Amino acid sequence: MRTLWPWLVASLFCAGIIHILAVFGVPYVASRDAWARLSRISSENHIQVLPVAASNTPLPFMAPDIAYAFCRYDLSKNNVLVKTALGDPTWSIAVSGRHGENFYFISGAEAKRRELRLLLVPRSRLADEVSTERSEEGDEQIIVITPGLDGLVVLRAPIRGPSFAADTVKVLQGAECTPVAEQAVDPATLSDGLGVPDRNPVSIRTQ
Repeated sequence: MRTLWPWLVASLFCAGIIHILAVFGVPYVASRDAWARLSRISSENHIQVLPVAASNTPLPFMAPDIAYAFCRYDLSKNNVLVKTALGDPTWSIAVSGRHGENFYFISGAEAKRRELRLLLVPRSRLADEVSTERSEEGDEQIIVITPGLDGLVVLRAPIRGPSFAADTVKVLQGAECTPVAEQAVDPATLSDGLGVPDRNPVSIRTQ
């Protein structure tokens, strides 16, 4: 009996490793993941507003009392600027990688402003010099450093009641997700993924 214990422990250990690899590997091999499903109904660097309370939703577990909009961003050529109004403190924006790894989230309550500008910058284009925290037009913006070149921006807008649905969708339709020329980055605006500035002094190259 004693000789069986090492084999049992080794079997459990191997089973645990296989389970962990399977859980983390599924997003990378799944052919019908969120990216694939949303690619069928959208183009890159463009805001797509989903129908409210639709019976045939592109993704599972979508709440019927929330309006959704998303953008499949592509940073291979340029940075992408996301601009949207925030209807109330319950609205939120989440940014994730292509395979669903969330690395940035901010709500209207955290933003403490009615309009939000997120400049998505890939980590591969970061440089060493420090520059301004504002856009060329003088608008404040939050710099979000992305780990990869593509991913999803998802806007969630809770609907306060049926009579507010049309107005909520109209606000989401006014959101923008647009490629822009590379701009200087102020370290005070770099995000650590939680909506909190990261103070490390880095920026991106200007053309």
